[in-house]
Amino acid sequence: MSEYKIIIAGQLEFGNQRVYTQVYEQYLHRMEHYYKDDILLKPEGYFKEEELSLVVPRTVLTGSERHWMNTLNLLQRVVDFSIAGSLNLWRLDAGKMIDHHLLEPKSERTTVQIFNKGRELIEQSDQESKASELMTKVVKRFARHSQAYERRGFINLKLGNIDDALYDYNKSLSINPAMPEAHYGRGIIYSRRESWEEAATDYEAVTKNTIPYQPLYWMAQVALGDAYLELGRPNDALRVYNMFFKRKQRLSTLDRYTRRVNFEYAKLLANAKRFDEAYGGFKQALEAQEDPKAPTTEEIHFHYGKALEEGGKKTEAAKQFKLAGKDFPQAVETTKALELSA
Repeated sequence: MSEYKIIIAGQLEFGNQRVYTQVYEQYLHRMEHYYKDDILLKPEGYFKEEELSLVVPRTVLTGSERHWMNTLNLLQRVVDFSIAGSLNLWRLDAGKMIDHHLLEPKSERTTVQIFNKGRELIEQSDQESKASELMTKVVKRFARHSQAYERRGFINLKLGNIDDALYDYNKSLSINPAMPEAHYGRGIIYSRRESWEEAATDYEAVTKNTIPYQPLYWMAQVALGDAYLELGRPNDALRVYNMFFKRKQRLSTLDRYTRRVNFEYAKLLANAKRFDEAYGGFKQALEAQEDPKAPTTEEIHFHYGKALEEGGKKTEAAKQFKLAGKDFPQAVETTKALELSA
């Protein structure tokens, strides 16, 4: 029987004692009598009566197809009773993701319907104000709706209401300290304020509560590498950028980062005298799609040339300096010197 790596993470809110008790008792009954204990997620430690919640920090388990299906089916039943939150379930085979389920409330409860409507409006142009109003309505109806606070924080951040966004992200994380989206949003605020230690802490929290098959995981890794550079921690930045450079997960949403990250990665490698690896980084930066936040092609050629020159490859360096062009006077002078010494 095949064994799979199974990852479960998330939090569900049930809203009142009656619903919580009903869910907990049904969970126990079905686990013992219907599934015969072939469940990966035992209730002990996950059901939080004081918060009327099911809280699952990122949990890595091993189980069979039967364990996976039983656990998925039971949690799908549980989520039907929740008023807020979500659960992610991933199944991996030999490191490859073969199944993923995002479980969220979809009931007819008014709070659920208002939240889902507001979340839809966020994706529509010029609907931020209406979406924000709906999220405010949600948290007034149910104060522990961490997702509504996070989504309102996202809107405020998008609109430039930084103080309001920070308030919302803090509220979200006070309810669900493991919510990666709220950590990422707050990390962006700290980055803009150049509070790099706080930003790095939030980005690290994102990576601890997501997996590499999620774009947010890699977005946080990139931001974390940037924060490490600002903190004067080049070795840590190199480690993070190296993970991005060598990642197996090819997600199209990450393509916009490739040019800039590979460039920074290559410069760090060159500074560490790891020239052969640096050349590969510069080449991939040049091959990546253009990005207004990334260095220009000419700048990449210039730094590529500097690495080649320092690595003793003067002829190749001269070619890169020529490609850097007149925008880099240093490249022009260095090219002449290299040609004269050839």
